[in-house]
Amino acid sequence: MESKSSSLKKRFYKMFPASPSSQQLTSDTPNPFSSGAIDGYNSIANNAIQISLAALKEGSSLASKIPYIAPIAGLILQVLTMRDEVKQYKAECEVVMQKLIRVAGLLVHVGRSCETHKLKEGDLPAGLRDILKSLQSELDGIKHVLGECAKTKGARSLLLRKDILGKIKQYDATLLNVVEVFQAELLLDIRFALISERREGTHAVPTDVTKSVVQPSLAPPPPQIFFGRDAELAHIIHTIFTNIGSRPARIAILGPGGYGKTTLANAVLSHDRVQEHFQDARYFISCESATSSDALLIQISKTLGFVMGPPDSLWSQIHAALNSKETILCFDNFESPWDQSNEMKRSIEVLLSRITSLRHVTVLVTMRGAERPGQTEWTQPFLDPLGTIGLAAAKEIWRRIAGSYDDFSEKLIMAVDYVPLAVDLLAHLSQVTPPILLWEEWNSRQIKLIGRGDMDRLSNMEYSIQLSINSHRMTTNPDAKDLLGILSMLLDGLHIKQLNKFKGILVDMDMLSCLQVLQQCSLVNLIGDRYQPHPIIRQYCNNQSFTSSTHKTSLEEFYISLACIDMQKATPEAYAEMVLEVNNTKAMLSGFLKSNFSSQPRLVHAIVMFTELCMNIGDFSPTLLDQSVKHMLATKADAPLLIQCLKVWGKVYYSANDMETAKEKFLEAERHCLSSTMDVVHLHGTILNDLGNVYLCQFLLNEASISFQKALELNQASQNIIGQGISHYGLGRTYAGLGMFTEAEVSYQKALELHEAAGDNVEQGNSYQGLGEIYQQQDKLAEAEASYKKALEFQKVANHVMNQGSAHLGLGHIYGHLNRLDDAVASYHKALELHMAANNLYNQGIDHQELGEVYLLMNKENEAEISFHKALELKKAANDVVGQGIALTGLGKVYRKRSQLKRAQGMFEEALNLYAKVQATTWEKEAKWYLDDVLAKGRKAA
Repeated sequence: MESKSSSLKKRFYKMFPASPSSQQLTSDTPNPFSSGAIDGYNSIANNAIQISLAALKEGSSLASKIPYIAPIAGLILQVLTMRDEVKQYKAECEVVMQKLIRVAGLLVHVGRSCETHKLKEGDLPAGLRDILKSLQSELDGIKHVLGECAKTKGARSLLLRKDILGKIKQYDATLLNVVEVFQAELLLDIRFALISERREGTHAVPTDVTKSVVQPSLAPPPPQIFFGRDAELAHIIHTIFTNIGSRPARIAILGPGGYGKTTLANAVLSHDRVQEHFQDARYFISCESATSSDALLIQISKTLGFVMGPPDSLWSQIHAALNSKETILCFDNFESPWDQSNEMKRSIEVLLSRITSLRHVTVLVTMRGAERPGQTEWTQPFLDPLGTIGLAAAKEIWRRIAGSYDDFSEKLIMAVDYVPLAVDLLAHLSQVTPPILLWEEWNSRQIKLIGRGDMDRLSNMEYSIQLSINSHRMTTNPDAKDLLGILSMLLDGLHIKQLNKFKGILVDMDMLSCLQVLQQCSLVNLIGDRYQPHPIIRQYCNNQSFTSSTHKTSLEEFYISLACIDMQKATPEAYAEMVLEVNNTKAMLSGFLKSNFSSQPRLVHAIVMFTELCMNIGDFSPTLLDQSVKHMLATKADAPLLIQCLKVWGKVYYSANDMETAKEKFLEAERHCLSSTMDVVHLHGTILNDLGNVYLCQFLLNEASISFQKALELNQASQNIIGQGISHYGLGRTYAGLGMFTEAEVSYQKALELHEAAGDNVEQGNSYQGLGEIYQQQDKLAEAEASYKKALEFQKVANHVMNQGSAHLGLGHIYGHLNRLDDAVASYHKALELHMAANNLYNQGIDHQELGEVYLLMNKENEAEISFHKALELKKAANDVVGQGIALTGLGKVYRKRSQLKRAQGMFEEALNLYAKVQATTWEKEAKWYLDDVLAKGRKAA
């Protein structure tokens, strides 16, 4: 049975594998020492210390004959075990800890190499002995500082914080130098082997030069599963072979992690034209383990198959070889060496520029992010950073990997926004787990589900994202991660118009520099006018805690305050901001419901007010209200809060022309009013008004009258002036439907008086709209026109889009009656524009219907036919049976006018069938008259 120590050692060696000289690096081999990779082990942080303990003990015992290694390993273990004690400075110490874990792995490798080659103290290179000696001193210092961190508390902690943080940063910089020197690991096995040979007299070489012949790396095989990148591949191939003789291409394949940059590069290298032209001079250079220009130079030489030596010697060999024939080099994962300190970045850029200046070398670079390295003139037009691949390509990838595809497969690939790596990993998982079960698991685990096997960038989606989030550019600007968390909370991202507003909300953050870093790292894109994270990045971030509590509180206050603004009283600037932020506000309110917001009454008020705004701009989604009601019931909220939610829920369905569901919600709200022990008379009255409106739309005029009368009594009892006005307005509509125009006018005037006293612009506008309608029915066209114009004026002040459309519709009727047909068309088009903005299908159908009638009067039969067809389509979508009959009647009139009697007959008969279903006798009479006329003309023609 395997011992625990042995098992820990094996796990440690997976984290810190043998050096590339004994284990060939490929594009699939992650670098466990890269700064981004370390955070991938955070989930096993406690185990990492145990693993380090077991493996470092072995490493130090293996190197027992070599001074410094054993005591240094011991010190690292002591420092690692202190990490949980240093909570106050955890963020600052984490970077240092990461480098210590990296050094630990290098020390184990030194121990192994010493044992393998049976080396003693005198055999080690002087430079390595000096580094080991200085490392022991630095570790002593780190141990002392961490001890101070653990001990300091209270006021003394605040006084010492600056000094301690300064020391931590100093040791972080020192460790970086140690790690850079330890890049000798790339040559370590070769150096030790040659030292051993020299000592035994089997191979004499100068002590200052290390040489070894390696085999050149073959170009990778073509990707067998390659979909969705044909356009990018064609762009690259075209760029390569344009002016190839005089100006070889320099192409950067950019984009987020997991988007298929390496796969695309492999497709380029294995393309028929590329193979034919470059033949065996096609090289794929993995840069993942190269963190310095010297290390990158060594990696290039290994790939090209050259003898190794000092940097100058290596460059001479590389330069000569690359100048000898046309070559194409692909530097894969170039961000690993490049995304470092400015000094290191410049040295990498200089090396790259030396290569890209060669006349016979075509260069392809893949790297995370959206920024190309400097000092190289990249070939234009640039290849855009890679996006996702689309549904068709994602489907094909899934089918090729999984062998089957179903509805749940599609739900999964849509959920991950067609990111190639995510689709690939999920498809592999589906080989053993049915997609239906994966989908269930996705709903609870989401992005944590996307992984198979070890934690590396090609096997785990979270790990791949962590590499970008923990990159050098991100860690040097900690606020960028905070802002990424904020942007992930906002469904619509951040609009550029809101930058100044958010600077005031996030006062201690340099937002512009943070946005630049996030874009450079391909974590955020500017899509249109909005900064938005990639959807899969958003999913990852929403499961983390990137946003500081201060910023989160400020953001919550902004959105709850924005949602509470009364749309009717908002300034034009405030209303524009409310519309601009509508999807973000909805997402934040939904989040507040899930997080038990501190003030439930304020949250309900915000949701009610926000829903009024949503209805005004044509958003009738019930999701937020569904969540609200469930939350109220689960928390046993006070009855008034629940009733408010049910009431506004009913209004959403009413605005969407779903009268039956609206009635259900209003009746449910009324039941809670009747059963409540609290004073809800005010709410009960308003709900009866809403029920009255539903009955009116269902042509149930008696029920409407009863509901409005009861509502009026309750609103008078609760002294609700606005409610009383709405009751009178509802009675006015009921009387108008019954042809009682005098009673209707009295009710509208009473409503107008009450709403004027209450200062309610929307309801004053509605009252004038009602007056305009009854004046029109009585052929009082001048009074009707004046009333519609007053209605329009009030609705504009109240920012009520749909009601503005209704006022323009009324004006169109008047102009039609006055034979001002061009004015009528203009008014109907304006009404249509507003009703489209409000997403009101019912009224859009009316607008098209009226346009058709006017076009008939203008003898524009083609335009009339188009308008009636659109009206019919919209009325079907709105489930308006009477409206469908009216549209069919209109089409019948067009065909009658064209003497297409059979077609006209069919339209009128279909209209009559619909009217009969709903007993619409008034409209039935009109259609019957036209049908009889068409039949008579038909008989006469026969």
